[in-house]
Amino acid sequence: MRLYWAAAAAVLPDSLGLRTSSAKMDTVMEFRNTPPGRKIESGVELRILPVGDSITVGFGSEIGGDGDGYRRQLRDDLSANKVVFAGTETAGTMDDGYFAAWNGKTIQFIANHIDPSLEQRPNVVLVAAGTNDMNPNHAVSTEGNDPVQAAHRLGKLVDRIVGKCPDATVLVALIVDTCDQSQEPQTRQFQKLIPGVVKKRRDAGHHVIAVDFATFVPKHGNKILRDCIHPTNRGYKIMGDYWYDFITQIPRGWIRAPVGKDPSRPALS
Repeated sequence: MRLYWAAAAAVLPDSLGLRTSSAKMDTVMEFRNTPPGRKIESGVELRILPVGDSITVGFGSEIGGDGDGYRRQLRDDLSANKVVFAGTETAGTMDDGYFAAWNGKTIQFIANHIDPSLEQRPNVVLVAAGTNDMNPNHAVSTEGNDPVQAAHRLGKLVDRIVGKCPDATVLVALIVDTCDQSQEPQTRQFQKLIPGVVKKRRDAGHHVIAVDFATFVPKHGNKILRDCIHPTNRGYKIMGDYWYDFITQIPRGWIRAPVGKDPSRPALS
């Protein structure tokens, strides 16, 4: 894991779970480029719930692509395990392309609509939320674009997830950078707050880890983005590789067989 300095959160109220001393560091899992096909927890079934906004939906990946966002690449990388995608929403051409994500929506909207997906009892939850909360247009950032308040809402979303799925491992992304200069400052501030939000929940005994997508654009360049927000088709595939890599780094024993039967729903294709 990479160590990130959390000094930006030092002056924030402890009630938000964001305060850290000047001598404390929070850990963030970084990308290691693990080769595909590694078996996770002796081949346990992975019932994965992708959670977020249009990036999780895979917005734009239908243009010259399959519309599956990062999900197909993630499933292919996890070839040594049975993968079932949980969620109530669908997009793309996969026969199992489910998720809990909504185009153009904020963390609060996601929290208000995620419960039916959580009832499917995923054992791995991938959260990438907050991009729309950082938008300077308040018609999009409907609760405002203050990074501190958005971090508070993110913490409440994580609380909701672990409350409904206490056995699940939750990976929380430091959201992807943007090349939109009107949104970039808030995005950078929000990224710095996420490790503190996650650490509070981990210290309470929950299997929650912050994962580093903040380096996704700096590592690959703005060419990996279609419109300063959404990845290109190649970018979505790389994003799938990132999520796979982070799943391989989950501490041994954290991922358990999912509770209950797999979701019953018709195949998508």
